Amino acid sequence: MSNFEIETKSNSCIKIIDCFIFYNELDLLNYRLNVLNDIVDFFVIVESTHTFIGKEKPLIFNDNKHLFDKFNEKIIHIVVYDFPFKYPNINIQNNDVWKNENFQRDQIKRGIEQLKLNDEDIIIITDLDEIPNPDTVLKIKNKEISVDIRSLQMDFYYYNLNSKLQYLWNHPKIIEFKTYKELSLSFNGIRHYNNCQAIESGGWHLSYFGDSNYIKNKIENFSHQEYNNDYYTNIEKIESKIKNCIDIYNRKDIQIIKIPIKDNPHLPSEYEKYLTKYILE
Repeated sequence: MSNFEIETKSNSCIKIIDCFIFYNELDLLNYRLNVLNDIVDFFVIVESTHTFIGKEKPLIFNDNKHLFDKFNEKIIHIVVYDFPFKYPNINIQNNDVWKNENFQRDQIKRGIEQLKLNDEDIIIITDLDEIPNPDTVLKIKNKEISVDIRSLQMDFYYYNLNSKLQYLWNHPKIIEFKTYKELSLSFNGIRHYNNCQAIESGGWHLSYFGDSNYIKNKIENFSHQEYNNDYYTNIEKIESKIKNCIDIYNRKDIQIIKIPIKDNPHLPSEYEKYLTKYILE
């Protein structure tokens, strides 16, 4: 999509730009695009040719973009070819994996630079599995909630919609374009910016939503390489932890509560349409 095709229309409505990094989470991508499509003006999807550990990978979105044809006019797909560290020239002990992740997130700017935004327009900065609440985003779009830079406070789910953490998740950020220009922070810097208030009911962090093979692949390729060993990537152990609502890494401070769907009034929007495979019977 070229620049002249994606100029934002001049009108009084705040424009919402939903930006996130993408690895292979097609189910959650489908969910996110569908529940936010009526509110979001553009989706900036940042995908790399390499995993965070620097190994070459296929472009999963690119290979499956036909599944998302109805969103095509709104999608700005940024392909990152230029990771600073690629296998075998990568030092895990030197945090090179984290530098790759941060670099990918910062390339959101390549999508933002293709848009002609107004000062009051809004940029959402999250990982793909951090799903903004469409009701809250609509209130922001309609100026019922003011934003300079805020965190989107999210309910935190693990594995499926029956397994919920006790604490809330505050890393996702939402920022006004004017504030983005004034702060002059990288997008990774914005994600870790803590001097801001939270917006309650900001969304849902759907972490590790996938089968045991999906989780194994994630552990083998994500930034927390301290967990990449046979103890944590064992398929049988992963399946047992999913079944018994146990943290994948046995962290003592992570308490997962098993909650029946009927007893949870705060489930993700339209879960019964798009997320039924993540409901335990």
